[in-house]
Amino acid sequence: MKFLAGVDEAGLGPILGPLVVAGIAMTGPEGTDPWRALSRHVARKSHQKGKVRVADSKLVHAGPHGRLRLEETALVFWAARHGDLPPTLDAWLAAIGADVERLRRCPWYEHLDLPLPLCADAGWLQLQAELVARALRKAEVTLVDIAVRPVDVEEWNDLIADTDNKSRAHFRAYAEVLGRLLDGIGAVADTGPIGHLVADRCGGRMHYAEDLRRLRPGAAVEMLVETPQESAYRLADGDREVTVTFAERGESRAFPTALASCFAKYLRELMVEVLNRWFQARVPGLLPTAGYYTDGHRFLGDLEPYLREHPLPRGRLVRVR
Repeated sequence: MKFLAGVDEAGLGPILGPLVVAGIAMTGPEGTDPWRALSRHVARKSHQKGKVRVADSKLVHAGPHGRLRLEETALVFWAARHGDLPPTLDAWLAAIGADVERLRRCPWYEHLDLPLPLCADAGWLQLQAELVARALRKAEVTLVDIAVRPVDVEEWNDLIADTDNKSRAHFRAYAEVLGRLLDGIGAVADTGPIGHLVADRCGGRMHYAEDLRRLRPGAAVEMLVETPQESAYRLADGDREVTVTFAERGESRAFPTALASCFAKYLRELMVEVLNRWFQARVPGLLPTAGYYTDGHRFLGDLEPYLREHPLPRGRLVRVR
C-alpha cells in the first residue's frame, strides 16, 4: 500500500481573518489515482451536476455558486471519513482540535454556533458522502486523516513577533500539519516503506531541508531537487521512507493537496462569515469583506466610527504583516 498526503493553506495574504492550513492523508494500492477511482462522484476539471469537485479551492470557489460547491466538497469528504456532518461551526472546530476558547476571546468569535451546512442540502451531502465512502472502499483507498488548523490573527501576530519573518511564521503553522501527516505514516501499519507528501509551496521559498531536519530530527533528510518550481526531499526514518515535495500548484499535482486546499478555504470562509455577521449587526449598511489588503482596509475604514466608540483589541483583528 502507498501512503499519499497533501498540505495546502488559505488566507496567507489577507489582513483580516485566519490563516488556515489543512492536510489530507490517504493510503491505497500503488499507482491508484483517487481522481480516477472516484470519478463517478468527483469531478476535477470543471463542475459537473451531481458530483463534488476536488481541485484548487480558488477554482472550486469561483462563480456565483462557489461557496456552495466548496461546502459540498469539504462536508462530503468530512462525512465520508467521520460518518456524520458537523452540526455547527463550533462543533466542527472542536472536532478538528481547534482552541475554541482562545478564539472566543475575540468578541466577533463569541458566537461560533453557525449552523452547518451553510448553503448545501444536508440530505444530499450525506448521500454523496456514503457514495464516496463506498467508492473509496471499492478502490481499497482509505482516507486516513483530515487535519485542519486555523491560525487566528492574534496567534499569527505572535508568530510574527517571535520570528520577525513572514515566511518563517508561515512555515511554523505549516509544520504542525506536516508533522501530523508524517506521523501518520508510522501509525498506518500496512502502508509499507514508501510515502509521498505534496505540499503547496510556501510563498517563494525554495529551500526546506533544514526545516525538515528540525521537524524530524531523527530522520535522514536528502535533498533531491531544488528549483523555483519544485523542491523535493527524501526522509528516511528506520524502515519508513517518504518523499516530501513543495511545489507550485501542488493542488493540481496531487488529489490530497487539492482536497486540503478546499478544506482550508472552507474553514476560512466560515470564520470570515462569522466576523462579517458580527460587525454588520452593529454597523448598519456595512459591506462584508473577504479580508484581503485593499478591501480589508476599506472595511476597517468603514468601521472607524464604530471602533472609536467601541474600542476593540486591534491585535486580534488586524494582522501586522
